[in-house]
Amino acid sequence: MNALIASSHEAGFLPLTEIGGKASNLAWLSDNAFPVPAWSVLTVSAFRQQLRSEGIDAWIEQCIARIDSKDPASVADAASRIQDRILAMPLDAEIRVAIADVIAGREGVRFAVRSSVVDEDGDAASFAGQMDSQLYCLGQEAIEKAVLVVMASAFNERALIYRLHRGVSLEHIQAAVILQEMVDSDVAGVMFTAHPVTGSRRHALISGTWGCGEGIVSGLCVADEFTVELDGSTIDSTIQEKDTYLVMHDGGHGTVEREVEERRRLQPVLTTEQIIALRDLGKQVANLKRFPQDIEWALKDGELYLLQTRPVTSLPANTSVKAHPLVWDNSNIQESYCGVTTPLTFSFAQRAYTTVYTQTLRVLGVREEVIEAHRGMLENMLAFVRGRIYYNINNWYRGLLFLPSFSTNKEDLERMMGLQDPVDMIQDQTLTFIEKLKRLPQLLRALIRMLSGFRKMPLMVADFRQHFENTYQDFDRSTLHTRSPGELIRLARHLDKVLLDNWTTPIINDFYVMMSNGKLHRFLVKAGISDPGIIQNNLLSGEAEIESTEPTKMLLGMCDYLRERPSLRRLVVNGDNQDMLKRLRHADPNFHALCQEYIERYGDRVMGELKLESITLRQDPGFMFSVLRNFLSRDDLTLEALNNRESALRHETENTIFPQVEAALGRRQRRKFENVLQQCRSAIKHRENMRLARTRTFALYRDIFIEIGNQLAFYGNLDAPRDIFWLTVDELYAWNDGRAVQTDWKPLVAARQAEYQGYHDEEPPHHFITHDVPYLHNEYRYPHEQTIDEDASTLRGIGCYPGVVEGNIRLIFSPDDELNLNGQILCTVRTDPGWAPLFPTAGGLLVERGSTLSHSAVVARELGIPAVVGVPGLTAILKDGEAVRMDGAAGTIHRCASELSGEADDAA
Repeated sequence: MNALIASSHEAGFLPLTEIGGKASNLAWLSDNAFPVPAWSVLTVSAFRQQLRSEGIDAWIEQCIARIDSKDPASVADAASRIQDRILAMPLDAEIRVAIADVIAGREGVRFAVRSSVVDEDGDAASFAGQMDSQLYCLGQEAIEKAVLVVMASAFNERALIYRLHRGVSLEHIQAAVILQEMVDSDVAGVMFTAHPVTGSRRHALISGTWGCGEGIVSGLCVADEFTVELDGSTIDSTIQEKDTYLVMHDGGHGTVEREVEERRRLQPVLTTEQIIALRDLGKQVANLKRFPQDIEWALKDGELYLLQTRPVTSLPANTSVKAHPLVWDNSNIQESYCGVTTPLTFSFAQRAYTTVYTQTLRVLGVREEVIEAHRGMLENMLAFVRGRIYYNINNWYRGLLFLPSFSTNKEDLERMMGLQDPVDMIQDQTLTFIEKLKRLPQLLRALIRMLSGFRKMPLMVADFRQHFENTYQDFDRSTLHTRSPGELIRLARHLDKVLLDNWTTPIINDFYVMMSNGKLHRFLVKAGISDPGIIQNNLLSGEAEIESTEPTKMLLGMCDYLRERPSLRRLVVNGDNQDMLKRLRHADPNFHALCQEYIERYGDRVMGELKLESITLRQDPGFMFSVLRNFLSRDDLTLEALNNRESALRHETENTIFPQVEAALGRRQRRKFENVLQQCRSAIKHRENMRLARTRTFALYRDIFIEIGNQLAFYGNLDAPRDIFWLTVDELYAWNDGRAVQTDWKPLVAARQAEYQGYHDEEPPHHFITHDVPYLHNEYRYPHEQTIDEDASTLRGIGCYPGVVEGNIRLIFSPDDELNLNGQILCTVRTDPGWAPLFPTAGGLLVERGSTLSHSAVVARELGIPAVVGVPGLTAILKDGEAVRMDGAAGTIHRCASELSGEADDAA
């Protein structure tokens, strides 16, 4: 084998470093018997020998080294000087002989002379169009001159700038030169086996023009385009008016531009048969390469030729993929996991949902093999996008298929979860009679067990709460520091079994809430009650002994104690939160004991209470004293006043609506309506009461994980104790079991912290749809997005409790914000049960996210506070201190022209 030149067959045995990318790909095409015009390649050894022949190789490296990548002029200067030197050289004698051997016996055959740079046509950089090609070269002299031009073009300005832009080294540039028989084509062009515009990997894009393909590559000629399915027959053609084309120059060397005859200007350059044949060739290349290809082709006298192939180096997002649409929504769950959430919290919540809903299917009588078949659904009830937790709505709807009356349950679920954007991609199954018979036993089992659970709910709730209380009392927080990390993980797994594996009662009750609430709504609509949503809210207000309001009531009772002791009250009002608990121990042991009792009972009920990373009153009791100070600013805010306020609207609405239902539907239906109402009230009460158990369960796990973090930081596995929140539960369990795939956690934590830092500066929409992989080529946009009008005079949401309030807005997003409301209107993005102690001093409540059954709405009704939830763009539009007039019945907020002074005047 000649070291300076290789035939197409010989080239297949040479390394890429010797023949460059383009020749390597040509050798592959030839070896696989694709129709490639005959060719040979002058090797990189020939290129180096040419530069050494007059000793300019070292000089070129010096010129390259002096290039300033930030100075385009220095690139242009170096390129010009290097090319001039190369073109001024005679071609090495041995190379001339090698060329003569190639063209011997091929008189009249014209050649294309092209570069094949070592870095060219690779996976990362194609160098397409960066080096020169010489076409229609005839005879020894023309080919020799073309070889020098191509060698010099490896150093042209375009190629050097391309290298700098793509991060390819400028040092030791190596090039081979291809000599290929020229196809004097009738039609030529380029084919991408993956669509470069849509990104579809199932469609090829073929561009073709009359004459030589250089017309497309150079951009001189207009081309027809054909989008064709790789595995189908559909062709989408774009036929252009082709006014010019390139053909061989009359003088023989190079190309010349000619006008296209009028009859061919709008004629497609390819027939359907030719498009399919070309598509099939391209598909064969891509399938063998197992990678999308960029292929140059030519057609002569009905014969197709492949001139080169290279991997596609970039594709846009695949806009044609509409498979696997997934709907994500956090209208409801954002109450529990507000804002950016850490990996530990998400992984814990995801495991908990999987465990609990697996149990629920068992309770409904679903067979084990069916449960296993739906494992993918059960393990993906939740999603994690940009640090926020979302519901996978597709899987929630699929879960409803296990119950009878899918459409009714779907509507009820959407109402309970506050889904503003219901979707229909999961629909009830249309079954044959035989299929219905097969499914009937499962549906009957589910219905019977669910109805039985509804009837036994008071007893089930009592048993659930007692079981939790027993487990909770057995948990000794004070001795966690004495346990090893392995023992702590085993303790967490023990809680998995005794608590999470016995969590079906809250879920069955959630179904009870969903169905009874939906049934109640349909009753009101059937009775012709105007504004049924508002009336339903009013009827559900004023329920006594709801745990979510108990922390507030206990704090109000503590305020009554302080009001009877002026000096103690002054200490709480004027003192520093940081050392208040210590001062109270000496100032009033009885009140100190009350504070400690509150912390023990409700110390985990804080803003973001289900986020394991949240700081609770156990770590910082300051929030409790801020709320007490808030309450003490209102002497009219007492426990007695609150109790009297709770039931007034409820009784007034009952006295109005019960007779209307009876008049419309009859006495029997009225009794049924009252029974459904009582069921709904009871279910909501049970839900709110069991939520405290959920909060305290999370608190037990929080304490375990915090202690693991303390010890891992102590032993140097983490930089800080709270770095534990950047790991996942699965990673901790695997670490304990010997299944960990990474044990050096510090860089992992640092990487996650860096990624999540950017998430705090954005607010993804509450609802969006993704296709294929959620994290790839998807924009998280609200499909019904409307531009927020920051100058809007009136905003609209869902009215949850009536009352007209005029007052100034107080924007609060976290416990670190100013919490003193004193009659101002509390305005925020979302709430959870931990916000409840702030509500009594608010003149009204405005929440950007939420529904009529969301926690903020439930508590507002219990406390008798005018409230509007689900107001799009609320916190982006209203400014802190701005004056508004809100109507809790109509769900409207009117922006006042000027700021109000003093306390809000509740005109309700």
